[in-house]
Amino acid sequence: MSDSMKVAELWSRSSKYLESASKSTYEQWFSQITPLCIEEDKLLLGVPDEFFGDWIRDNLADLLHDAIINACGRDYNLEFESGHQIQLINTDVEAPEVLAPVQEEIKPVQPVQTVAGKCAENCHARHTFETFVVGEGNRYAYSAAATAAKDPGVFNPLYIYGGPGLGKTHLIQAVANDVVRRNPNAVVRYTSCEDFLNAYVDSMRNKTHFEFREHFRNVDLLLIDDVHILSGKAGLQEEFFNTFNTLHNGNKQIILTSDKPPAEIPGLENRLVSRFESGITTQITPPLYETRLAILKQEQESMHLKLDDSILEFIARRISSNIRPLKAALLHLQIYASAMQETITIETVESLLADILNKEAENRTVSIDAIQKAVAEHFGLHVHDLTGSKRPKNIAEPRMMAMYLSRKLTNCSHKEIGLAFGGRNHATVIHAVKEVEDACVRNDEIKRALTSIQHRLQVEDAVS
Repeated sequence: MSDSMKVAELWSRSSKYLESASKSTYEQWFSQITPLCIEEDKLLLGVPDEFFGDWIRDNLADLLHDAIINACGRDYNLEFESGHQIQLINTDVEAPEVLAPVQEEIKPVQPVQTVAGKCAENCHARHTFETFVVGEGNRYAYSAAATAAKDPGVFNPLYIYGGPGLGKTHLIQAVANDVVRRNPNAVVRYTSCEDFLNAYVDSMRNKTHFEFREHFRNVDLLLIDDVHILSGKAGLQEEFFNTFNTLHNGNKQIILTSDKPPAEIPGLENRLVSRFESGITTQITPPLYETRLAILKQEQESMHLKLDDSILEFIARRISSNIRPLKAALLHLQIYASAMQETITIETVESLLADILNKEAENRTVSIDAIQKAVAEHFGLHVHDLTGSKRPKNIAEPRMMAMYLSRKLTNCSHKEIGLAFGGRNHATVIHAVKEVEDACVRNDEIKRALTSIQHRLQVEDAVS
C-alpha cells in the first residue's frame, strides 16, 4: 500500500471517530483538513491557513490524537501545512439572507444566476458577500468591493486597509468568488503578498520568470493580501510595479489589502504609493456592538450552536477588538457544549473565556477624560472637582485615584497627566500614584473602588 493510500485510509477512519464525537466540531474544523503524508512518526495535515492550524493545535489536539490512536492503534506527531483549501460544495443557488446589524444596511449585490459549487482558487467557499456582516466600520469597503465584483475596473485599484481580524480577506475573497460564480471563464488570481514574494524568488532561482509573469499578468482580476510585505524589498517592488501597470493599463481589476494606508507603509517607493492611491482607498475599523452581535448570531448558526441571547450580548460587550476572538469564543463554547451536554450560563462563559476576556480588557484603549468621568460618577462628584484646586479629603482621594488609573491604563506621561488635572506638575502625579499604591495594600475599600471603576472603563464602555 502506498504512503498516500495509507494516510488517506488513516484519515478516513479518524474522521469517522471525530464526526461521531461531535458532528458540529467536525464540520467546522476537521472536515477542512487535507491529509498529506506520513513520514516515520510524523503525520502532515494540510489546513487553510496558520490561524486554522494554530486553533487545531491549541484547542483540539487531544481529540485529534484520540481519533488517530483509535484508527490505527498508535499515535503520530502532528504537523500542519497551510495553504490547503477544501472547496465546500454549495448547491443552493439563492444566497442566504444577510444579517442586518444596523438600520441603514447596504443592500447586498443583487442575486444572479451562479454556478453551484464554484469557488475561486485559493479562496474559501464560505467567504461570500452573503456571509459578510455589514456594519458602520466596514460599510464603505463592502460597497466598494460589491461594485468591483459587479463592474470590474470602475474602482481600480481598490485598496482596503485596517487592523488584523476585521474581515479584509473575507471581503476580497468574496469578490473573487462572486466574479467566478458570475463568469466561470474569468481568470481570477488571489494570493498573499508573501506567496507572491515566494513565487518571485522561485522564478528567479529556477529561471522561470516568464511563467511567473504570465501567471500574475494574464488575469482578469488580481487580488493581493497584505501588500505591506512589499516594505523595503526593492526587487519585489519593481516586479510588482510592472505587474500593476500591465493590469491597470489593460483595465483589469486590482484589489489590495494592507494593515495601513499606502503612504504609511515604510520603505514603499513613492511611485507605488501613487499607484495605490490612484483608485479607491477605504478603511475597515473595529466592529461596533450591534455588528459584533450580528456576527455572533450568524456564526452560531453556521456552528449549529444555540446560545441564549443574553450570552451573545455579554460576549459582544466584552470582546470588541476584532472578529477573530469573537469566533474563538464561540468555538470554546461549542466544544464545551458538545463535551459536557449542559446549559451554558454567563458564569460558565466567564470561566471558559477568562483568557480571551482578560486580554481584551488589557488591550482596550482608555482616555484620561473617560477615567475622570468614571471616577467622578463613582464618588458622586463633577469632573471639574477633580481638575480644580479644592483639596478636601472627599475630593483629594478620588483625584489621586484618577491620576493613578490614568498612569496605569493609558500611555500618558506624568507631565501629560498633570496637565489634564488642572495643570498640576509631574511630581504631584508621582506622589498620587505612590499614595494610591500604598493605600491598596492597607485599605480594601479603596482597592474595591479601583477595581470597580477599572471594570467599568474596560467592560461597559466596550458597547460603544
